[in-house]
Amino acid sequence: MALSIVAAASPAAGRSYHFEMYANTGDVYLGLESEALITEEAFINIGGGFLFSGDDYTVGNLHFSMKGEAFIPALTLGLGLKGVLGSAEDGSDDYDLAGLGFVVLGEYDFRKVYYNFPVIVMSDVTFAPATLAFGDTDDYTEFNLRAKAYIVQSAALVLGYKKIVAHFEKGSDDYKLSDDMFYFGFEFSF
Repeated sequence: MALSIVAAASPAAGRSYHFEMYANTGDVYLGLESEALITEEAFINIGGGFLFSGDDYTVGNLHFSMKGEAFIPALTLGLGLKGVLGSAEDGSDDYDLAGLGFVVLGEYDFRKVYYNFPVIVMSDVTFAPATLAFGDTDDYTEFNLRAKAYIVQSAALVLGYKKIVAHFEKGSDDYKLSDDMFYFGFEFSF
């Protein structure tokens, strides 16, 4: 089980800031994101984060995405880029992790369809192919899925899952990092 805390602030109309913290017995994630309304129906997200997983690996990221409503009012889709930088260990071998990945994201806000069902389901996939992977990294893939259930308008319970897969090649050594993370937590917005 993990803990997730997300705080959002809105000092100006159309802009919000999010601070995230996830933790479980082996992983800690800290992140900061800014979301701004750029048109009546489109948002731009800019942020970054850091994932520390015990002695196994560390990954920092910077990301940028644009998203907007698609097909129906409750569905939001988006595209973006995520840069990752970090390291991984396999026994006595250390590997450098670096890449620039394409991001596809989506969310479905049930509150826009069913007023008394305050749930948002969100997902994103990041993939950095070999041509955009650097150092010892052959490729990098990350998958995130979470559901937010709002208890009141500005507070939600969060249940989520994250999977990271990275392939490394260093000299004659090949290594595959594969990690799963389940988390439960909270989101506060103000």
